[in-house]
Amino acid sequence: MTHNVIGKPSPNLINYQILTGGAHYLDDLSLEGTLVGKLLYSQHPCALIKKIDIAKAKNLPGVVAVLTHEDIPGENSFLLQTPDQPVLMSDRVNYLGDAVAAVAAETEEAAQAALAAIEVIYEPLPGTYNIEDSMNTDASKVLPGYENIIPASTHEQGDLEAGFQEADVIIENTYQSQLIEQAFLEPEGALSYIDPEGNMVVYASNQAPNRDRMQIARSLNMPEHKVRVITPYVGGAFGGKDEVHVQIHAALLTQATGRPVQILRTREESILTHVKRHPITVHHKLGATKDGKITAVSLKAIADTGPYVNAGIHVMWFVGTVASGPYYLPNVRVETLAVRTNNPIGGAMRGFGGPQVCLAHEGQMDELAKALNMDPVEIRRINAIQSGQVTPNGGIVRNADAVPASIDEAARMIGWEKRDRIDRQPEPRLRRGWGMAASWFVIGLGRGQDNAGAIVEMAPDGSVLIRTGAVEMGQGVFTTLGAMVAENLGIDLGSIRVIGPDTDITPDAMQTAASRQTFMSGNAVNKASLVIRNSLLETAAEETGLPIEILDLKSGQLRAEGEELSISIPELAAKATVANRPMYANGFYVMDFPEEKTNEGTFYAVGPSAFGTQIAQVLVDIETGEVQIEKLIAVQNVGKIINYGGAYGQMEGGCVMGIGYALMEDLVVEQGKTLNDSLESYLIPTVMDIPDIEIKLLEIPEPFGPFGAVGIGEPSMMGTAPAIANAVSDAIGKRMTQIPLTPERVLAAIEGEDNE
Repeated sequence: MTHNVIGKPSPNLINYQILTGGAHYLDDLSLEGTLVGKLLYSQHPCALIKKIDIAKAKNLPGVVAVLTHEDIPGENSFLLQTPDQPVLMSDRVNYLGDAVAAVAAETEEAAQAALAAIEVIYEPLPGTYNIEDSMNTDASKVLPGYENIIPASTHEQGDLEAGFQEADVIIENTYQSQLIEQAFLEPEGALSYIDPEGNMVVYASNQAPNRDRMQIARSLNMPEHKVRVITPYVGGAFGGKDEVHVQIHAALLTQATGRPVQILRTREESILTHVKRHPITVHHKLGATKDGKITAVSLKAIADTGPYVNAGIHVMWFVGTVASGPYYLPNVRVETLAVRTNNPIGGAMRGFGGPQVCLAHEGQMDELAKALNMDPVEIRRINAIQSGQVTPNGGIVRNADAVPASIDEAARMIGWEKRDRIDRQPEPRLRRGWGMAASWFVIGLGRGQDNAGAIVEMAPDGSVLIRTGAVEMGQGVFTTLGAMVAENLGIDLGSIRVIGPDTDITPDAMQTAASRQTFMSGNAVNKASLVIRNSLLETAAEETGLPIEILDLKSGQLRAEGEELSISIPELAAKATVANRPMYANGFYVMDFPEEKTNEGTFYAVGPSAFGTQIAQVLVDIETGEVQIEKLIAVQNVGKIINYGGAYGQMEGGCVMGIGYALMEDLVVEQGKTLNDSLESYLIPTVMDIPDIEIKLLEIPEPFGPFGAVGIGEPSMMGTAPAIANAVSDAIGKRMTQIPLTPERVLAAIEGEDNE
């Protein structure tokens, strides 16, 4: 089928607002009489609180309110699944991001003075700062009342012992990834006020407005319908704004003062407080026959999740889901768990645990190829999962043709078969290497527990309004949803306006995370727009006397068997409205695949799969340990390209983030204290670090996807770091098992030392 809108290059629906300054972010919002809100954070990563004295701070000029835990009328907790993190601390602090008090003042200077005047007497405690100490049976509780070890998932399939006995070769390694800062452009913020009807209204830079509403209401002891959360333009998130951050604090201060309050975190506060990508240790044992067929895999993944669960259990569950990679494992045991420490909190971040475990299974595949003297491409093709095969957690895979297709296309693009013709040692100190990584990402929150709603309305002039709870945070979701509706209704994108998340007027689309909005909200707007399409076609059939089966809507006009008729779509819209046909529709979609019930009740077991392959070509300076990426190939199946610019932009952005993950990004924490708490000392890639990136998007449709589409935001970075690590290992002839691949680590490996 040819499409007029989807998959075609077109302007982003919000480009004009962004380029002209019309896109208002949290820092752009202001209300008359707004107070400056600030939080007092812990001075210790682990300590008892012996005293909190706010008397002096409350009496300072310009200070309107100072709140402690005693001033919270409702529940003193963050988080949805396991509310183990207090909004304001009472008797102890558990990491440097814990908030002890909240202040509201007339000016920034008065707010800062109030923070300085609050007296907190601490009794520092030793704390626990590595997972080995925390897992010790004699270890004290990191968080009193909760166990240090949090089991997430265990998946078993086949006979593991028999699988290893069958193996001719066994590969065993431990892989380690680092703590990563989100580094989004816009730090967290919230603006709250009470409307004339007494409702609490909170503007917040967030990813889950309806979930924020529930948590705000819970702490303020208000019914949810009295709380309204509105999401303005969001300057990036990556998962770091998936949970509430300062929304509850701002609302509490507004509740106490009756005045608007705005809290904007500084960059340093943001780095110290919000959730990071989990550092994960993966113990991986793989057995295979001499012809390269995997017979058994035993994998155990352990994450440092900080003192609070946050998304730790779900991240590690997802690690267990995709731990097999895009391969069929007949005999396997996967165990995942999170461990509490007094380090920064681990939470949702792009990839949701996938990049960490991909580093392990792709390193193992290259080591297997090396041990058997086989081509890394061939070893992956031999073990590629096929449609209908079952994954370790009981999921049945669809559209698995994308696995060999992406491997073959990436190999073709890099010239894999011809790489031996390229000099591996262009200079005495330089070594060239190639590495590939195949990946698998499961879209969404899991079958049966993932849903999204959307509203589509067509006016008599043919223009369309979409209401969605999906957050636009730079990924282009408004344009993606608009393109689907435009395609269904035969209009152009310029005729569409999107109203974004507002819990009073837009349906819940759940969180904008898990690369799910193209699939979930896409299906929802599809359902809604098809109702209106049917109204237009019924009207057209009535007007023309032609059978509805031969009619179509394209490029603003009615068509019959491809031939353009004289009736425009705006004319049809006006006539359909007069005829009382539905021109307003609610779309609701639940992720559920009724023909696949073998694994009912399991989490993430079945979902839309995003398969891809990346290949890196690198040069390593064996005297300095520096790594230069010469070329990066990225092939990803997206099912169907909906938003052309957004799809390629997401892919390129994911690769760039993966390069930073592989080579330089590392949040340095010692004894619970972050040492590089600014973008001056925390290194992220710049334009000078970006190599030639060649991208190819495959379109192998997902049967349940809107127009066959799946998501791309997180799959885009899954294979980047593993491909680079494999390329460096190939160049120096030593297995790199820990990232980032710093010059010191690379030199240590060259010299035969442990690359930790």
